[in-house]
Amino acid sequence: MRWLVALLVACLVIGTAAVTGIGADAPVATPQEVTLPTPVTKGTMSLEEAIAKRRSVRGFHTQALTDQQIGQLLWAAQGITDPATGHRAAPSAMAMYPLTMYVFKTDGVFAYEPKGHRLIRISDQDRRAEVTQPPRGGEAAPVTFVFTGDRNKMGSRMAAMVDRFIYLEVGHAAENLALEATALGLATVTQGGINQQAVAKVLGLPETALVVYSMPVGHAATR
Repeated sequence: MRWLVALLVACLVIGTAAVTGIGADAPVATPQEVTLPTPVTKGTMSLEEAIAKRRSVRGFHTQALTDQQIGQLLWAAQGITDPATGHRAAPSAMAMYPLTMYVFKTDGVFAYEPKGHRLIRISDQDRRAEVTQPPRGGEAAPVTFVFTGDRNKMGSRMAAMVDRFIYLEVGHAAENLALEATALGLATVTQGGINQQAVAKVLGLPETALVVYSMPVGHAATR
């Protein structure tokens, strides 16, 4: 009887492992949403110091960024700073907020959702090489942020100046990100010469969308 009991227990363990994914070869569940840590609103570097130290850097270590760092950078660029009104960190014409930021990492591509301060996964593939500006570097950066804007979100009242306002707003948000990166001891560079059509295809954007900037971010490589 003892051998029968042992056999039943073994079968139960194997069955449980198969259902729950336990085991060396079991696939790891991929979260479709990632809630980012709460942003820090009081840092250790002054704004003036960050402005003075900000430089364009094109050489990066491959060391990964933490969710706290990624969330802080996104918050500085497009995070909600007034929950009562929904106002964001960067100014927007008539508070229309046409921008969407995307995060390209080794484990996939994510869209940033300011409401809820979270990432929504749109791809499980590493597509960073497709959103950098060759041959100016950035390929080794662990994270690349992409700024896009949707003309449809601006409304008909701004039809004649939609593109202008989107480009201006991306400039505001990108500078915020660059200064936050500096304050966090990270490096970045703005890349406006990316292949806009190729990036739009990777992201599956509609024709009304504009791809404006990519910004690789990481720890600066020492020379």
